[in-house]
Amino acid sequence: MRTSWLFSVVGLVFLDRLSLGFVFPYMSSELELSNTQLGLAVGLTGVFFGLSTLLFASISDFIGRKKMLLVIFVMIFSTATLLAGFVGSFAALLLTRIIMGIAEGPVMPLVQSIVYAEASERRRGFNMGIIQSASSFIGGMMAPVIAVALAVNFGWRSSFIYIAIPGLIVGLILWRFLREPKISQNITAEATTEKPKREAYFNVFKQRNIWLSTIVGTCNMIYILTLTAFLPTLFTTSTSFKEGQIQLLLGLMGFMMFVGQFGGPALSDRIGRLPVIKIFSFISIFLPIAIYFSYQNFALLLAGMIVFSLGNGYQPLIMNIVPAESVSRTFSATAISFVILTSEIIGGGLGPTLAGILADHFGPTAPLWITIVASVIAFICSFGIKETAPVKVENQENIEISFR
Repeated sequence: MRTSWLFSVVGLVFLDRLSLGFVFPYMSSELELSNTQLGLAVGLTGVFFGLSTLLFASISDFIGRKKMLLVIFVMIFSTATLLAGFVGSFAALLLTRIIMGIAEGPVMPLVQSIVYAEASERRRGFNMGIIQSASSFIGGMMAPVIAVALAVNFGWRSSFIYIAIPGLIVGLILWRFLREPKISQNITAEATTEKPKREAYFNVFKQRNIWLSTIVGTCNMIYILTLTAFLPTLFTTSTSFKEGQIQLLLGLMGFMMFVGQFGGPALSDRIGRLPVIKIFSFISIFLPIAIYFSYQNFALLLAGMIVFSLGNGYQPLIMNIVPAESVSRTFSATAISFVILTSEIIGGGLGPTLAGILADHFGPTAPLWITIVASVIAFICSFGIKETAPVKVENQENIEISFR
């Protein structure tokens, strides 16, 4: 019950956030918006998403009131989505997106820190992967179908309004039924009584895994936000695909990313985090390549998107699991939020903005260039990350003890 509602919260964050890219082809003419403005709107959301992530997640680590903060932020970002249905200018749209970014930023680290606190070591990757996969299941698979269907049948303004309603309902449910997290019984008494200290807080930012996760996470945000923002426009303006075909392509891409984000972390509980990160980040390189060379051939494009979308299965490991396992449990939300902070400001802010500029100057396929470069950098940097999976760390410690 608890996991299902937390899954819904994360999914709604990305449903609300990514809906702009899917609705954009239907609203751009009325508001006279360009690709550059789309990129700027997506980018500014990422910047404020990142800034609020570290600030409020760190506050939650010190005050421990995760439920209260989570409910407040869910209600605010849902209201911002609702207001987007009433905007009459690009400036007003930007304002709603900024509010949305500020409110959505802390949600992921708050939710994942709750899951991390209560999960056993052997199911940690699986549980956190399920939560992260909501971003692809609801935001990636369901969002393009829901947002486009609403925009086509009721208009783009109604699309934003209807999309906001589930978030308001879930916020009320969380306020009524969600309880503050309890530490897993597998954790030692020392860990459960650990109090936050300034020195330990600043040590979070000295860990190599945190910085490498930040670099890989930045590349991943460039990759995901650029694809979700500009693929709908590419398919709408540069192909002869019907609306149903476009919905199928985008929906299947989201579903396969969901499968990867669900399966990758679960597999990493058994074989380790690093092998999964390396394999999946390598697969992800070929998704934008396949789209670039086959975007006008529906059958070939569909096959490529089904296979290579699985590559995003490394995202939960980089954005949440590895950062949380690299520091003390007390500062798990801080570690996660720092990775998200930098990834969002640089990757979520710069990536879509640059992609929009390139699209206006070189055509709708130009944003794919950025995603290819970002995915290659992510794969290369993954080789410097230290293993954190409990099953691997324990085995290594046992080996070291046997040689003493």
